[in-house]
Amino acid sequence: MIKQLVLSLTLITLLLAGCTTTAQNAPEASPPDVVSEAQVEIDDTTTQDNSQVFPPEVVAEIQAEMDDLTAGELPPGMIVWIDAPEYRFAGASGSADRMNNTPMPPEGAFRIGSITKMFTATVILQLAEEGVLSLDDPLAQWLPDVAAQLPYGDQITLRHLLTHTSGLFNVVEHEAYYADLFTEMVVDEATGNVTLACVQRDPHDTLARYVYGQKAQFEPGTQWRYSNTNYTLLGMVIEAAAEMPLAEAYRTHIYEPLGMTSTFLDCYEEPVTDVVHGYTTGAEGAMTDVTELHESIGWSAGGLVSTAADLTTFARGLFGGALFDSPETLAAMTTPAPGSSYGLGLMLQGDYMGHAGYIAGFRSVLNYAPETDTVVVMLYNHDAADPEQSLAEVVNPALSLLDAAE
Repeated sequence: MIKQLVLSLTLITLLLAGCTTTAQNAPEASPPDVVSEAQVEIDDTTTQDNSQVFPPEVVAEIQAEMDDLTAGELPPGMIVWIDAPEYRFAGASGSADRMNNTPMPPEGAFRIGSITKMFTATVILQLAEEGVLSLDDPLAQWLPDVAAQLPYGDQITLRHLLTHTSGLFNVVEHEAYYADLFTEMVVDEATGNVTLACVQRDPHDTLARYVYGQKAQFEPGTQWRYSNTNYTLLGMVIEAAAEMPLAEAYRTHIYEPLGMTSTFLDCYEEPVTDVVHGYTTGAEGAMTDVTELHESIGWSAGGLVSTAADLTTFARGLFGGALFDSPETLAAMTTPAPGSSYGLGLMLQGDYMGHAGYIAGFRSVLNYAPETDTVVVMLYNHDAADPEQSLAEVVNPALSLLDAAE
């Protein structure tokens, strides 16, 4: 069984990749036919003040799309929130815990993987506004000993890290990365559940094990390639520049100003809410519970836990300008790096901007559509099911109303 699980995780647990893969669906839990009144109720502090719930027929259509997904093969459960100036939706479908047949609640907490990068980039930009640092500071100014051990370490800037144009080797692509996870994790032979205990990992050790000694993929600023190493380094810069632990920096710079109450850095601070159960699928198709598999190496690149409500609040604060002093900062964040569709900590795809997340047991997407001023959050509790592939179908019933309200 362990061999089967290792094969499965090797193929699908591409930690924090923030990119899409093809996936289709699996069985379980009978979700409600239509979202209940309680499920569509949203705290007004997280949404547009004058918004109202979508008309009942639209709510029913969105819920039906979600129920079709969770009644298939994957995911076991999901959450969708849509927040627009005129309308809102907060729905859930499927199971939050397959063993106990617990229905998925709209307020459920998920590991959000690489959506964390949006938070890390936001704090860096806030520190730049405060004059604590500059995006064009060389990495060596803040982490001289680290920069000295990286290819082109004297040329890499904070902007290169933010935009994935540093050329640095991606930590999760090291052959020992998954081997170490498999060595450390424990598999319960009776239930198949997997545990990897929380460990507060020193990022210096992470770099020493998986990054130092690796060749550059290209010279800084000449190409684009996604690398979690960039955001590990940015987390280290935040701690050096702000003179506080990363978890505290997120809290004081983002959560507290916006009133977010259900977001925390997994393994690096006390949990403020329970996480729904997350699943992966083994080689023989058996679904495995990996809720207690803590990939704490993710840290500033992918370590946050959050809810759809908090992510909606974050998106409203970020794209509404509440987190920055100057509109120019948000404009810089949402401008793609040359030759890419990536800004400063977020993806720019057609009419949407935001980020996807991918970590053991969970998939997520946070999108913002500037033209309709709409936030969409979609969360899955299985790592092989891709929410981005289903996003259009789920949101489609609401599009005509959103466009009309534009």
